[in-house]
Order: sequence, then C-alpha cells, then structure tokens
Amino acid sequence: MPDVTEASDGYVPPPRTGPNPFQVVDPNVITALPEGCKVVAITPHGSSFWTQTAHLKTVSEDGGLISFFLKVALDEQGRRMMHGEFESMMALYKVVPDFVPKPLAWGSYKDIEGMHFFLCNFHDMTEEMPEVESFCESVARLHLNSVSPNNMYGFPLTTYMGPLPQDNTWCSTWEEYFKQGMVRMLDLERNVQGPSEKLERLTAQLFERVIPRLLRPLTVLKSIKPVLIHGDLWYGNCCTDNDTGRPIVFDACVQWAHNEYEIGTWRAVRYRFGKTYIKAYHKYYPISAPEEDHDDRNALYSMLEPQPLHAVDHKAFLTLTKSLRSSFVFGILLLTEIPPG
Repeated sequence: MPDVTEASDGYVPPPRTGPNPFQVVDPNVITALPEGCKVVAITPHGSSFWTQTAHLKTVSEDGGLISFFLKVALDEQGRRMMHGEFESMMALYKVVPDFVPKPLAWGSYKDIEGMHFFLCNFHDMTEEMPEVESFCESVARLHLNSVSPNNMYGFPLTTYMGPLPQDNTWCSTWEEYFKQGMVRMLDLERNVQGPSEKLERLTAQLFERVIPRLLRPLTVLKSIKPVLIHGDLWYGNCCTDNDTGRPIVFDACVQWAHNEYEIGTWRAVRYRFGKTYIKAYHKYYPISAPEEDHDDRNALYSMLEPQPLHAVDHKAFLTLTKSLRSSFVFGILLLTEIPPG
C-alpha cells in the first residue's frame, strides 16, 4: 500500500500503545475465515494513521496458500469504523467485484477488549498510480451501474473518512445533502481553530448564493441521479493488482452522491490525478448539465478534499490546518465571482 505519510503535511501519528493485535491471531478472526483455512503466519503490513493492518497467511484443506488482509482499530469509534468499512466495501463489491478486494467479515476480538477488525481478501499490489483508462473506466462503471435503493442521497449508516464520521443522513436533493456535509466540515474546523468573522461572512455567501447557484440547476434540469461513490478516492487508496494488472481500490467510505463529487479531489495537485484523469473519466460518464458549470462545481467539490477533513478532526493537526482556513477562504472568494445563473 502507498505510504500515507507522503500526503500528511508532516503529521506524525503518536506511537502505538497497548497489546499487540498481531502477536497471535484472535479466535474471532479465525472463526471469520473461510471454512478449512488454517493460519500459518501473520505479519504487519502497510501503513495507516488511524488503524493497524496485517497480512494473514493460511493454508486451505487442499494445501493451497490463501492470504487475507486484516485491519484493526480500538474502542467504540474503531468498532464503528470497521463496521462502516465492511458495509462500504460490500456495497462496492456488489457492483464492481473486479475493482475491490472481496470483504469477508467485521467484528470484535475475543482476547483483546475494545479491539475490532475488518477482514478481506489480500491482493499483492504495486504502489504506482493506476493506468488512466482502465482506472477511470472502472470508476465510471461503478457510478453507472449502481442504483440507489430509495433515489435519495446518503447512506444507511455512518461511514468514516479516516477517523472522521460522515453525516450520511438521507436527503431528497443533492443540494441539501452537499450543504449538510459542508456544514459539518465547517463546524469541525471552527471547533479546532475558533471563530472567524471573515469566514462566517464568506460561508453565508457560500450557503445562500454559491451552493444554490451551482447545485440547484442539477435538480431543476433532472440531470443527475444518486450513484454509489467510493468516497475517499485519492492515490493512497488505489493501486494496481500485480496478478491481474487491473486497478483496485480500498479504504472506502461510500455514500449515494452526485458522481462528479467523487472526482472533486482529483483537482488538487497533492492527489496526483489532475485533469488527465478527470478528462478520461468523462469519456465514460458524460459531464452533467449544465456543462458550463462543470469546472466551478469541481472547484466547489474540491473544497471537501479528504486530508484537510482528517486534519480538522484532530487537534494534533492544529498547526497544520492554518492553511486549510486560508485555502478555504480563497476558494469561497473565487466561487463568489461566479455570475448569476
């Protein structure tokens, strides 16, 4: 998996404390394995700020080697994170089984109190950026082939972007749902950095003018439908499967959303996708009407890029999130220059 510290802005997580979750394989994890699999080894694998991860090697009844990926997290928040990831990956797997590892189970350790796990198939992956066309076709196929259960925006349980819970409360319009997420992000930012009169004035314009101007036409023109999105699709959450040569994605926090919201973060240079991937994606999933608003919508969606959201939920990031407020203010200033529709 890619080294998450490359996109951390210098943040270093605190050292791990407590019992080693991989010293032995917990009985409840063993129970969750496919029938007949016997554990032969478990080793730490990959890197993560918020969880611990391992490569679990087993032998099947016919002597074949089968590997699994195990992720663990502590306490009640960790339990909700593991549940959210399992449901997210299950939802993706049902639509694009060739694009995600097969999720197997989630649950709690028997022998370590407060330790919770997520288990899926293991894939040997290269850390290079996925090939543009096959990756963008797969993302578009996810969006095109998914069908919302109620034609609404949201998800039936809380999912987590890193350690940050997403407000997935169902909404009937995309404008309402997006505003709900923006309100939550700004509340978190304010709780860390304190109030700002300038930011309050600008966010009033964002909610009263910019969001209605850019998102309401999507509803009026009936040009979009809720689609299932991965929810945290940056380069750290996608790789190439060494066995198939195909792209593969993981660490999802799904929701039913406007498909273009998925690629909003690709605008940011730090996430390495850029215009090449955005253009390739739209070959498979056309731009929503009104097309002339596409770039401004993309700029609006990019304001909710993942890493700053992680930052505002952790006071250890306080000194690093000063730039978040500045960039957010700058982004709103640019968007308020959009002419009336």
